[in-house]
Amino acid sequence: MLTTAEPVAAGPLLLRALRPDDLDDLVALHADPDVVRYLPWPDRDREQVRRELDEQRARTALAADGDVVTWAVERDGGFAGLGVLFLRSTAHRQAEVGYVVAPAVQRSGVGSALARALVDLAVDRLGAHRVAARVDVRNTASRRLLAGLGFREEGVLREDAHLRGRWVDTAVCAVLAREWRG
Repeated sequence: MLTTAEPVAAGPLLLRALRPDDLDDLVALHADPDVVRYLPWPDRDREQVRRELDEQRARTALAADGDVVTWAVERDGGFAGLGVLFLRSTAHRQAEVGYVVAPAVQRSGVGSALARALVDLAVDRLGAHRVAARVDVRNTASRRLLAGLGFREEGVLREDAHLRGRWVDTAVCAVLAREWRG
């Protein structure tokens, strides 16, 4: 079982449990059109973001299929984004990663370091055989990031999500544990 109870040091980053005082940073993420452009988040006001934060804070462990945990990510003591890990299947040792990088630290290596840390947690702590990521096909920066880490694009789910008034395609990318360790 993997929990958010203990912070995880990952190079220049610290992954830690979400706290109530992360609310302002999360509201800023939700309000930034460049951040939410490719994310399956509904538009949320401050109170809705607070409720989402409370829900995420209550999910602290990956133990069973469908569990998901979210970490706040810090760099140099400042908020740098969110890291998400999904336990998709214990029987088939499948996990999925997700990440959101704060605008102030984009294009600084935070995204790569964060995705790397999440895959390390999935492979080393959860024993994942395969780690996937789902990316809006229009998000070329994220697709390049994943390819640079050794993820293979396995296919595209056509018009599988309706985001902000339009149907979008999702690229499914994955890396196997043996490839990650190799």
